[in-house]
Amino acid sequence: MLNEFTYKSKEKWRSELIARRREITDKPERAACATRLILPMLKGNVMVYASIGTEISTERLITELRERPDVTVFAPYTVAGEIMPRRVVKWSAPDNCGNLPNDCYASVRDEKARVQSIKIDYCVTPLLGFNGDGYRIGYGKGCYDKFFARCKTVKKIGFAFDAQSAEFTPTENDVPLDCCVTEKKVIYFRHESYCG
Repeated sequence: MLNEFTYKSKEKWRSELIARRREITDKPERAACATRLILPMLKGNVMVYASIGTEISTERLITELRERPDVTVFAPYTVAGEIMPRRVVKWSAPDNCGNLPNDCYASVRDEKARVQSIKIDYCVTPLLGFNGDGYRIGYGKGCYDKFFARCKTVKKIGFAFDAQSAEFTPTENDVPLDCCVTEKKVIYFRHESYCG
């Protein structure tokens, strides 16, 4: 059923979605449920955002993926709006941009050649909201849309609370997700039938 928030612009949705996320009181339990659902879907080179603020936590996801022999974990390192995947060697609280401290990544010197040619298989993607067609509302900087435009074969998996579902019209440069994992379910979008 349509409501007063249906099909608002992405900009108008942002404050509503931030408020919704802030109101969730059992975030750790919900994050644990979502982590259990997403873990079996991931293998190979996996980039996972380092959660900040009220985002669904990725700490446990990153920690568990690092213990698996079939996964190499990367986290985005964002500078001037550009995302560079960097291999994660440990977890620590990220800064306000979602960058882990430098000692959490493999040495840039050791990784330089590898990063230039790295193929990310799965990208666990942050969002404020997602719609029924798989488009996401981010923070408005376009970092992930630019990254997806460069990495056309990466499987794009949203990771969010179920309450972050919203109906909005995407903009021209938006790149849709392949699926979204919440604490309740895995949602596959019409343009992509397989996310694993």
